[in-house]
Amino acid sequence: MSRSYSPSSYDDHFCLKPPALLWIAVLFLCRAIVLIVLYDLAHVSGMSSDVAALLQGTESAYALIPSLVAAPVLYALLRRAPTSTKLVRWIWAHGRVILVVAAILDCAVSVAGSGILEGQSADSAASALLAALFDVYFLLYILAAPRVRDSFADFPPPQTARRRSR
Repeated sequence: MSRSYSPSSYDDHFCLKPPALLWIAVLFLCRAIVLIVLYDLAHVSGMSSDVAALLQGTESAYALIPSLVAAPVLYALLRRAPTSTKLVRWIWAHGRVILVVAAILDCAVSVAGSGILEGQSADSAASALLAALFDVYFLLYILAAPRVRDSFADFPPPQTARRRSR
């Protein structure tokens, strides 16, 4: 890593912790999947039908594409440990690129879904354009923040096989 960070910035495995804003960016880019999970949890836990309808109404089939692209990074973020598989390590090593692709796709889906390209009023497209603005912000953050670059460059070393002592 090119920068030095405070000791509290490292986890128990002496690896740089992903910053909170990176967690937020990943969750935002995976929001279609996260909303499906929240909808299922709301349905199972007996929340009011209004909450379930609100969560269901925010879904779009096209929004699922960027979420599916970003989902492996969320999985790698959750599974980041010395016992992780080679696949998780590979996903983490390429996480920045994967998130950049997901942010670009999500921005394109948001702009296309806003209706602004078809000449509809900006009032009806405000939420989609706000999502596109968040996509651009997170895209710039992922590309420019040294802490994000350093976090993706750091991963706990594999756990060595323990030898039996006799």
